[in-house]
Amino acid sequence: MLKWNGGSNTPNLNMKKYLIIKNTVANGQKVNAGDVIELTEHVGRELCGYNKAEVYIEKPKAKKADRSVGLEKSDTKPTKKRTKK
Repeated sequence: MLKWNGGSNTPNLNMKKYLIIKNTVANGQKVNAGDVIELTEHVGRELCGYNKAEVYIEKPKAKKADRSVGLEKSDTKPTKKRTKK
């Protein structure tokens, strides 16, 4: 008897996020271009092969800097004021 998937008969359902490039149907639902959806690797590879999706890579969000001068928690150095001559 042959066994696949590392010795068990259950399939590996690894989920990944995919960016949809063209309107299509995935997992029985209509998805529009620009949507980011989570699919199994098998279905995602099929859509990538048809040029309807690509693997979604999340971009790191920029750190929000609070530059207010009067705040105690401000990340910037306090401003230097001119002295009178």
